Amino acid sequence: MDSFWIRLTGHGENKESFSKATYQDWLNDVESKIKKLQKDYENITCIGFSMGGLLTIQLSEHYLIDQVVLCNTPIYLYNISVITSDLVQAIFAKHQEKRAYYFGSVRETSFKACFQFLTLLFSTKKKLKIGIKDDLKDNILILQNKRDETTYYKSATYIAKLCDFRVSLNLYNGGTHQLFLSENKENAAKDILKFITA
Repeated sequence: MDSFWIRLTGHGENKESFSKATYQDWLNDVESKIKKLQKDYENITCIGFSMGGLLTIQLSEHYLIDQVVLCNTPIYLYNISVITSDLVQAIFAKHQEKRAYYFGSVRETSFKACFQFLTLLFSTKKKLKIGIKDDLKDNILILQNKRDETTYYKSATYIAKLCDFRVSLNLYNGGTHQLFLSENKENAAKDILKFITA
């Protein structure tokens, strides 16, 4: 199968470019890609990781999308117990990797971009509450690491419950927010492939 990824406006550039991007830019990026794919493909699966999951939910009622995969998609932010544990290790046990991850995130993230993300998050939650669930696809796969520090894992069960559990929900023990860089990456890839080809 063919696969494509989208570089969202402002991502992968510098902090200044990231600050200028809006959540509407990101929605437009995804919708534009879907329309281009429509010209060559009959079946399109959207896989959204983290904020990409919010963008996927926003566009999931789009008639061109056949399947949806949501990976560590935030509804509830931050698992405080995980963050506290990680910071204790980073500071007192001098765990260099965790220290670099958390302090690097603070330096690289733009306040304006965070505001745009939160606007997208609240807009998505509102859409879910007022009835977008009726437009969501029945063929949804939700993947979530339980030890995700950024997306509290109850986000996944919230979305599944909202869809009356007409979805496939896979909760993995351990892991981090970076699902495809963590210990569960192989399981996640196999589960996605199985879902798409079923």
